[in-house]
Amino acid sequence: MNPATISALERMRRCLPEAAEALSLDMGPSFDHWIKTLDRKILPRLHPDVPLVAAICGGGSTGKSTLFNTLIGKPISPTGGRAGLNRRVLIAVHQHHRGLLHQLQEAFDAPPAPLEQPEQLLAPGHPLVCHSTAIPDNLMLLDTPDIDTGAKGTYANRDQARQSLEVADLFIYIFTNATYNNLDNTNFIASMFTGMGTRPCYLVYRVYTSFSDEDVREHAGVVAANIYGQDKDKNILGIYRADEDNGVAAGQSLMTLRPVAGDGQPLAAALAGLDTAALRTRLLGSMIDDAMDQGRQMTAAAAEEKSALDQYARALEKSQNHCVQLALSHFPTDRVLRRFAKIWLDSDPAHIKLMRRTGSAIQWPMKTLIKTVRYFKAGTENNQPPSSADELARQVEMDLLTAANRLYQDSVNDRISMDSRQIEAPAAVLEERKALCQRPWEATLKTILSQKETVLRWSAQLDDDLNQLADELRSRMGLMDQIRQTFAALLNVIPATAAVTYILHTGDPVGAAGIKVKLTGLFGLHDLYALIAIPATAGMSRADRSQLELLLAPLARTWLAHKSKAVGSLFEHHITGAIFNRLSALQKHTDSLLQEIGDTTAIDGTNKAP
Repeated sequence: MNPATISALERMRRCLPEAAEALSLDMGPSFDHWIKTLDRKILPRLHPDVPLVAAICGGGSTGKSTLFNTLIGKPISPTGGRAGLNRRVLIAVHQHHRGLLHQLQEAFDAPPAPLEQPEQLLAPGHPLVCHSTAIPDNLMLLDTPDIDTGAKGTYANRDQARQSLEVADLFIYIFTNATYNNLDNTNFIASMFTGMGTRPCYLVYRVYTSFSDEDVREHAGVVAANIYGQDKDKNILGIYRADEDNGVAAGQSLMTLRPVAGDGQPLAAALAGLDTAALRTRLLGSMIDDAMDQGRQMTAAAAEEKSALDQYARALEKSQNHCVQLALSHFPTDRVLRRFAKIWLDSDPAHIKLMRRTGSAIQWPMKTLIKTVRYFKAGTENNQPPSSADELARQVEMDLLTAANRLYQDSVNDRISMDSRQIEAPAAVLEERKALCQRPWEATLKTILSQKETVLRWSAQLDDDLNQLADELRSRMGLMDQIRQTFAALLNVIPATAAVTYILHTGDPVGAAGIKVKLTGLFGLHDLYALIAIPATAGMSRADRSQLELLLAPLARTWLAHKSKAVGSLFEHHITGAIFNRLSALQKHTDSLLQEIGDTTAIDGTNKAP
């Protein structure tokens, strides 16, 4: 066996179910069948000491138990003319292999219990085990319930039969003249023998003595073709006939088996002579290749679902960023500039402060200030008073209301729009979205709105960052700029009494009364612009406007960096936090699982030793 293939298959078996459960990914019945096949057929057989498992199977009253008793050399399994007599699997094993029975525990969902009396087999239950020195060392032999006893489409023993047939490495299929061409039986048997990997079988025909060997071969050929199709010749290990006998039918003697090929071995000798390693390599090679192909498909499905999860996380994060941006649509320019002006003046070097006190420095450009005063005087006469702190607070409240509602809708809806596409919410976060939807939203919204001061409130950390910004700006200024205090003068162009509207947008043209500053990288956007509305009659020169633009960009960035973090935390606490926490945990967990599975596309699936 190719060690790389075996290792990859074991990693898939360990990680895929966990990833599928984490992602709430329904892979359908085929996934459960794949897991059972690995647990019952493949992985337990990778140990070289595990013997082959041969299952005797067939329809009701075909002689399965009689054949079982014949091969173990004693009448242990009950026989009789009634179909469906035995309801349990009986396992016969050589004494040497008693310690290996735990290998079958996973296959049967319970460890086989010792057979104490034959009547135990007449009631449904877990498998029973007996020991026999007649069983070859390399073999475990299973007597299975029949596959066709029942009525009205319901089979009494088929589930138990299926479980035992899934365990087998090879089969001994016994049939009669009445069942050899039964379509339902052969379809079921074919699905068991060839479902994942192809397992070989011996055919035993219980037949009238008047039938010739040619008749037996012909009927056996029909059975073989129905099971294996064109591959029948390489999967039939031998054909035997068991002639009808009254003593056998009465349970007074064991079955006599005869190979129909002239040079064929007795069945017991053929079973004892099986090359366990070669047969298992052939069997497992086929099964492992099939399992690997299915595992790759299911890994791809899990990776696709993980990609969809990542995409949804990005979409929700983008929605939250946009809503934080929306909540900060109005910038309290007067507050920020007044505070920065104070910091700027307080941090002046001693000689600049001295020059200002003695009148040696040009403190403010008077022409600009006079025009600003005229502007506001004209505005008052036209009944257009400057924005007040109360108006700004009301506008901030409206911005928060709009932003919170939009984020809530994106969080509870089944889809989020992103880049002109509709992104589906993954099933893995359904519970968190349901919990958010079931909370009283009006009460939550009131709580959010009660914290509008989050946007307006000052903080010590913001003070520290503005102090640092003042130092950085001053370090870039030449000596003459420091003496003239150009930046300090420009700070006073925007009146301290006005809450100037701050509009976040992308690509809009700048109006005559505004300065557009580029804020690259904020809210996850590459080109975000701030339009700072200033009095159109402020009378600034192009140079003054350029310097003001250079000042406003870092000021706006510093303020937004603080406030976006505060508003983002507010939204996560009340709206998106549980969803983001779940997404983060799922991403980390499934990333780890898929990484452990690794890239299996380059692994040779032929199971030839490298």
